[in-house]
Formats: sequence, C-alpha cells, structure tokens
Amino acid sequence: MAATERRHRTAIVRGALSRPVRLAIDLGLVDADTSVFDYGCGYGEDLDELTKAGINAAGWDPHFRPDSSKKAADVVNLGYVINVIPDVAERHKVVLDAWRLSERALVVSARLDSERRNLTNGRPHGDGFVTAHGTFQKFYGQGELRGWLDTVLEVESIAVAPGIFVAFKAEEDANDFLLRTRRRRRLAVRVSRSDRIYDEHRTALDALIAFFGERGRLPAKTEQLELQRLLADAVGSVRRAWRVAVAVTPDVDWDAVAAERRQDLLVELALLKLNRRPTFTKLPETTRHDVRGLVGPYKQATADADELLYSAGNTALVSEAADQSPVGKRLPTSLYVHESALQDLPPVLRVYEGCARWLVGEVDGANLIKLATDKPKVSYLQYPDFDRLPHPVLSRTTFVRIGALDVDERDYSDSDNPPVLHRKETFVGPDYPLKSKFERLTVQEERFGLLGGDTRTIGNLRGWQERLQEMGLTLHGHRVVRSRYGDPRGSV
Repeated sequence: MAATERRHRTAIVRGALSRPVRLAIDLGLVDADTSVFDYGCGYGEDLDELTKAGINAAGWDPHFRPDSSKKAADVVNLGYVINVIPDVAERHKVVLDAWRLSERALVVSARLDSERRNLTNGRPHGDGFVTAHGTFQKFYGQGELRGWLDTVLEVESIAVAPGIFVAFKAEEDANDFLLRTRRRRRLAVRVSRSDRIYDEHRTALDALIAFFGERGRLPAKTEQLELQRLLADAVGSVRRAWRVAVAVTPDVDWDAVAAERRQDLLVELALLKLNRRPTFTKLPETTRHDVRGLVGPYKQATADADELLYSAGNTALVSEAADQSPVGKRLPTSLYVHESALQDLPPVLRVYEGCARWLVGEVDGANLIKLATDKPKVSYLQYPDFDRLPHPVLSRTTFVRIGALDVDERDYSDSDNPPVLHRKETFVGPDYPLKSKFERLTVQEERFGLLGGDTRTIGNLRGWQERLQEMGLTLHGHRVVRSRYGDPRGSV
C-alpha cells in the first residue's frame, strides 16, 4: 500500500482539543459566535469538543468523513494535514481549497524539523520520509513553513506557535490580531486622597483612570461613548473628570505613564513592520487614536518605530540595553528574564524579543527567556513549577536564531542531570508576588555557603544535590534545614 493511501493512519486519538484549535480559542480567533470548519478532521475529536462548548463546528476528512460536505466557515483549521501529503502539487491544492472555504481566517499547522529526531526507521521519500508504519511525513523549518504559506496564499501569515500559523483574509483583521495579542503593561493605581465628586461617581472615574493607565491618553470623541456620557452627566466633561482623577491619585506620575505608553506604541508599530506595516487607515481605530494622541503624525510615528526596530538588530545597542535593564539576570553574553517581566524591559530589548516571537509564536510552558547579547538569538526555557519548587529544573529549550529564521529545541525531560535554577528572584520584576519569598531562600543559602565556591558544579541537578548532601542540608519548600540523614531527595 502506498504512503498516500496510508495517510489516515497518522490520525491520533487525543481525548482533548488539538493544540492549534486550543490556541485559536485562547487567542480569541474562535468563540461562541464563530463558525469553524475542520479540514481533514480525522476522528473528529476537535468537532466533538467544539460542539460541546456551543461552537458551530463542522468537518470533512477523506478517509473518516468522506461523505461530509466541505463548508465555508469563519475559521478553517487545517491541522497537521499538509505534512502527510507526499505530492507537492496536492499540498498546494489542499491549502488553497481550505483558504477558499475560510471567510475570515485559516489556521495551518505542520510538523517541524525538530520532531524528526523522534522518527525511527524512516526512509527518505520525495521531500520527506516514509515511516516504519508506511505513512509519509514532511518536516518543515519554521521559516520554511511561513515562506511556503505566504507564497501559496499570497498574504503575510502570522506565527502563533512553533509549527502553527494563521492567515487572515482581511488586512485589518490581521493588524487587529497582532495588536490585540501583544502584551500590554497594566497599571495598578491606588486612590490615596478623598474627594466628594470621586466618592459619588467612583465607578465612572475608576473606568477613566483604567483607560488612561492602559492607553496613556484620554478617550477620543468617538471612543468609550457610554463612559463619556456618564462622565459628562456626573462632572460636566471628560477633562473635568480627569482633573478629579488626578487629584485623588497624587502618587501617580501620569506624565510618566503617558511616556511609557508612547514607548509601548512604538514597540507595537516597530513589530508591525515585520508583517508589512499597514497604512494608517488599516490600523484599528484605537491604535489610530493612540498615534494621534501620543506621537502625532503617522509618518513621525513610523520613523521613530523604524529607528527602534533597526536598533534591535544592533548587537552593541542590545548589549548596552541589557546592561541597563531594570529587570533580569545579566550574564556576560546574555540576559535572562521571567516571562512576567518582559514588559519591563527597555524598548530595544522588547523589540528584539518580539522579533523572535514573530518567528516562533507562543512557546507553550516557556517561563524564562534568554536574550543573547552577542548574536541574534533568543531562547525560550520551560521550568515547570517555577513558583512551587525552590530550584526548578529545565525541561525544554526552544532556540530562535533570528538571522537564520530558524527554530530548534532541546528536550531535557528524560535527562538525569538537567540544568537547575538558582536565585529565582533575579529573573522576576519588583512586583512579582513571590519575589520576597525567593529572596529569603537565597539569603539562607548564601549564609549556609551553598552558593559559594565553584558555582559550575551546582548548575546541574546532580552537582546541586551532591553539594546539599556534602553539607548535610536539604530544603523544605523555600527553606534550608539540616538534613537528618543527608538525603537531598526533593530538594529541587
């Protein structure tokens, strides 16, 4: 039997949503008001789960559901289909067929080169391999997959995760998705002065404070109309209401907040250029108001954003920004930072990391990011139980070589001597809820001499456990205690 005829054997039973569909939901591509068509649905598990969630879903599969009709839908999922098709022309045709059915967006996923390591007894066939089960698998590079999709669909696709891309029919939808899914800083404001007007209209004024904290400006005339009406009825105008808001928040430097939001906007505009930066009219309305309110002419905004983008490609400037970063652990050729503190990095480093994210998308479980400062490379590290374990161990690293448009990974989950993390407080921002707990542990470990001497020996699990055992110590949670038996088990 030919590999083409055996492709149905690649369908798997998961018992849960596939990763592409789960991401589509998490990123707001799919909700209760969205219709979904699963092109090549296999056993139909995604359809079952989507239907249970009240989402209008249908699917077709050439082997398992050949009699189902192909239907147009808001979002079409082409999940791990193209990688099992040996014929290049047929792959091209299938992608275009799925694109034709998608009314708003097409989600495409495929296997990556890093997964080829798991292939045993495979033999080359065409541009892929035939497995021991007689099925065909084509493995892609992340950049290769993006380039092929962009050529076939004639649009700029967007990476949402390794091996998973989304393409939008309308440029406006693509721009909205890119801006909406980027992280924005949040400002926690404490009202520290009493005011009669504020007390009487607290809900509306708190909403105004929250809006300024997020956008760095007051609402434009066409925005937040219900809020503007409430403020006008209560105080007379938005600007009068803002004077009250400023009066009751004397500890907040609102000019500094506006300056930070201007930086946020320039970071967003800089990264938009990676997907062919849109004209002003193609930007979401809120972003257009941000440009007018925080920068001025769009020409000036894009010029400032371009300067920032080019700076992120300058190794010397990246290294200098890492030296001055208020967060993260600086090493000679890198800066490590917890994912919760990314927004606190200097703008140049945020764009640098954003370039890597543009290529790879979101890396599941990555909670530590390593920014190389001697070459264009960003690594996403997964340390499970970062908060709970005093010294979490590394389970997986995803490497993004920006210049080569290349993504690779290394799996430590089966290693008996994986890297182990120390001084967790150095990676997180000042407001991280457990920072003081991490700091107390480090102070204890320094007092016991655990972190002194040749630190290379404690960088991996065995060396760390040996040091604990040599010194007769163990860890109970984030606390060092004398070990009765010198047993270091559970100490990570």
